[in-house]
Amino acid sequence: MFLQMFGGEMSEPDLASEAYCFGPELRGTIGFEPDLDALHTVSTRIVVGLGEQSTGQICDRTSRALAERLGAQLALFPGGHTGFAEDPSAFAPVLRRVLHEN
Repeated sequence: MFLQMFGGEMSEPDLASEAYCFGPELRGTIGFEPDLDALHTVSTRIVVGLGEQSTGQICDRTSRALAERLGAQLALFPGGHTGFAEDPSAFAPVLRRVLHEN
């Protein structure tokens, strides 16, 4: 998935292939279910991050649901699903603040 996100421009045939574009990413994510019981037992603070521009997307709904089920903080970050890569200079201060919160 890292290569898909940051590997550069895709060719026209690749762009035309929905299975190529979405198949590998979706297979690895849509069936995943976190072990909520195990997550409830950890001693570290859990923070669920979400891109501000991801409103209404699958990652928005699932991130909010996970934070609610865990009773965890939901932290909004600049940008969308890959805000850390879209605008690292805006993302970094928010991440720093979230990491230093109690």
